[in-house]
Amino acid sequence: MRRSLRSLIPAFLLLSPVVSQAQSKVTSVEKVVDGVWMAQTDQGVNAGWILVGDEVIAVDAGNDEATAKVLLEKIKETAGKPVRYLVITHAHGDHAGGASVFVAAGAQIVCSENAAPALATFAAAATRPRLSMVTFSERFAMFGAKQRVAIYFLGGAHTAGDIVVLLPDQKVLFSGDIALGKRIPYMQAPDVNPKGWENALNILSRQDVAKVVPGHGTLGTRQAIADTLAYVKKVNELAQIMISENVNETLIEARLRRPDAGVEAAAVTPELIANIRAVMRADRAKPGAAPAPKPTKAPAGKKS
Repeated sequence: MRRSLRSLIPAFLLLSPVVSQAQSKVTSVEKVVDGVWMAQTDQGVNAGWILVGDEVIAVDAGNDEATAKVLLEKIKETAGKPVRYLVITHAHGDHAGGASVFVAAGAQIVCSENAAPALATFAAAATRPRLSMVTFSERFAMFGAKQRVAIYFLGGAHTAGDIVVLLPDQKVLFSGDIALGKRIPYMQAPDVNPKGWENALNILSRQDVAKVVPGHGTLGTRQAIADTLAYVKKVNELAQIMISENVNETLIEARLRRPDAGVEAAAVTPELIANIRAVMRADRAKPGAAPAPKPTKAPAGKKS
């Protein structure tokens, strides 16, 4: 049975906060649990940090150097310890743009080896006579006297190098852009893996998680994982319908508005259409995939 998007997309849109440009680069800092914080920026991007003994592990760096500097100030105010590691959840500028400021302050970048080439430029922006980046292929763990931090690469998803940070004792997950807080997932990255994204969310849904710090949106519960999974799964299903029926990209909206598509009229938004188009292109980019159908031409002598 096809699941309707009626209960998903309107909720994402109605609950998206409006941020004033006059506000600070960091618009809010929220304590998640003892020793763990989440910050929201004026660009709608989240960052966070974890106190581990006498050092801090930061998660994402904001979209630019100015934001990163304010994040470091907030870390000093709340945790009062230096940042030893900066975990970058994926190689997009809105999460990694401020990385050079953290590196200059003494932090080492931790990331998936798939994301390292793109992130190397951010690390190199701060010239330091020591190693500035640590990469891993599947998992990376750090331990403090009272804290365990587990970092996982669950396969390509939103990008080819997404990672998540799990605090198993506190049941807190930093999900990056794999799971969002009342936001519509962006499935249009050049290296998106739509089916891998679905698989990663399925794995996360089986973890013992109470709070989710998303890459974008509000601090949430494990429901954020379920909501994002429902959306990604539905988009993947709709894209496969389009592919199986050889629907041209220009006719996606028309196909979605047919009753048998299982999509409410209000849910047919430009974001949904763009995400479906991106998933179709990603699927057709696979080796051996059938080429996209060409637009049909009207028969000679008839108007189109």
